[in-house]
Amino acid sequence: MKGMHVAFLVGTAGSGKSSLTGALAEWLRDQEQITATVNLDPAALSLPYDPDVDVREFVDYERLMASRNLGPNGALIASVREAARNIEDLAAAVEETKADWLMVDTPGQLELFAFRKEGRIISRKLCEGSKMLLFLMDAAICFHPRNYAASLFLSASTVVSLALPAINVLSKCDAIPARYLARILRWHESPEAFDAHASGAMNELQTTLSREIITSVWEISSSVPLIAVSSKTLEGFNDLFGTMTRVYGEGEMELR
Repeated sequence: MKGMHVAFLVGTAGSGKSSLTGALAEWLRDQEQITATVNLDPAALSLPYDPDVDVREFVDYERLMASRNLGPNGALIASVREAARNIEDLAAAVEETKADWLMVDTPGQLELFAFRKEGRIISRKLCEGSKMLLFLMDAAICFHPRNYAASLFLSASTVVSLALPAINVLSKCDAIPARYLARILRWHESPEAFDAHASGAMNELQTTLSREIITSVWEISSSVPLIAVSSKTLEGFNDLFGTMTRVYGEGEMELR
């Protein structure tokens, strides 16, 4: 499966990873691309798509919680560890899909996949092929400069942790007014545009910290494209597909 194109969809809880996984996979199939989906969230109660490979078939979140007397968060950590232990079985299931494109829906809690060794194990061993991250930034949150700065910091941290090329995906772009969307895209192009707006929207501490974050991660974030999409309207999917194809072709993204 060395020719497989793999996208790990990562982001904070509620950023729209599962919705985009399902919508993008269906869109790719409409473009006559052989596409498969993977669910890596062991605690998912329901999904807006039918996964071709499902970690819940290999890991029983409820059983782990009960048998080990764990709380919900502890059981999630244990479940991801169990998934990493079963990586060979998961990889075999992925190989059976014979897909050209693989959309991997990661756990709702970003830190479970992005910042623990199990996430690095899974991302490395789940399959062979060209791999990248789609880091979802919720447009309904990021229209405020403090949340944009925090999301950009999380994106850069995830890229550093998982060491994969990435695209920042501004999800739910249909949920905010067009002027807010245009503002976020300007911030991505220019720290000066961010600074001009931030100074009047936050208190002194927030402004100072946000400026420092933007300055610190600019060399990374400026090399990571930002594509606005909507899983409901499919807005931006052509741009996202084109950017994904380019990133896969480059193999890795170099800092400007």
